[in-house]
Amino acid sequence: MFSCSSGPASDEAGSGPLAQALGTPRRLLPFVQLKDGRVLAAGGHDGNRTLSSCELFDPVSGVWSATGSLKVARRNHAAVTLVDGRVLVAGGSPQQLVGMLASAELYEPSTGEWTQVAPMSVPRIDPTAVLLTDGRVLVVGGSDLDRRQLRSAEVFDPATGTWTPAETPGWGHGGAQAAAVLKDGRVLVVSGLQAELFDPASGLWTKAGWAGGAAGTHRSGHTVTRLLDGRVLVVGGSTSRAAETAEVFDPATETWTLVAPPHMPRENHGAVVTLDGAVLVVGGYHFSSGTLAEAERFEPATGSWSLVTALRVPRRGAGVVPLPGGEVLLVGGFNDAGSALANTERYLPGSHCVPSTCADQHGTCGVVPDGCGGLLECGPCDGGE
Repeated sequence: MFSCSSGPASDEAGSGPLAQALGTPRRLLPFVQLKDGRVLAAGGHDGNRTLSSCELFDPVSGVWSATGSLKVARRNHAAVTLVDGRVLVAGGSPQQLVGMLASAELYEPSTGEWTQVAPMSVPRIDPTAVLLTDGRVLVVGGSDLDRRQLRSAEVFDPATGTWTPAETPGWGHGGAQAAAVLKDGRVLVVSGLQAELFDPASGLWTKAGWAGGAAGTHRSGHTVTRLLDGRVLVVGGSTSRAAETAEVFDPATETWTLVAPPHMPRENHGAVVTLDGAVLVVGGYHFSSGTLAEAERFEPATGSWSLVTALRVPRRGAGVVPLPGGEVLLVGGFNDAGSALANTERYLPGSHCVPSTCADQHGTCGVVPDGCGGLLECGPCDGGE
């Protein structure tokens, strides 16, 4: 799903269908799926101000509609759908230019209303949050106003509406896509240099493999995705080494293994498991290419990557949410100019694209399209052009 570009593509670019746009451009927020398949966009930033407004996407009609507003405008917050269908949002940055939030709210889909609950013990910007198998929510790390990662964690209990401190992790962590809940209930948190495992049963943290993993690098701006077989795929990041590598964690042996690198180095991208078990990785950013429109699929059975149709609009920090029926919703984020995006796209399963090679294009030289939204470098043309 992508082509290299430093700005938004025209409506004619790519082959992914457009859906109705958001009512308000949004970036710096999580997009979460409700129990009934709808998608909630709560708060964020429209390029000028931090938002309290919220919208719902109906995958049947393809329409966004307004719903109840947050009690506190926020961006860079965490959001998790609870077992009972409500949505917890916590932390983030407030409407003011400088500040950080400890406040938390619950959204009730049946009424479209928000209710404030007890605040976290620590204000957090960009924390990591996951739903534990027992229905509680683990919130880890995040950053402070100086962008230093926080070494703390706490647990929210929906039954009581209260927070309880968890054991302090060994390292600071953070990022909306930096953790995965394993099949045995433990939580793998991957950010910074040392990945860690949290065991809800004991409340203890342990190291997850060696420092730096198989790639030997610090990771931020990456994705952590649990595969159907229970292993975990980690892709990309903000360092040059992280951006161009992917690795897999095996919970059974607690070891890391490098896998084939993605076609496109990237950070601040999205990743989601598709119905057939592949991982769809979309958009993001790379310092040499700008904001990306490339998308590709990782096949766990073979450990290989294949390009798929390009996005119509290059975007980073977008919401990437699986929809009922196997489609994937791509929404919001921002472009190279830093502008928040309102447009929405839907990836259709089965629309994979097989890129051509230079050998397929007889007599081709220079940099040319590969037919799937990527580029081929087919050597110098005569005369050095």
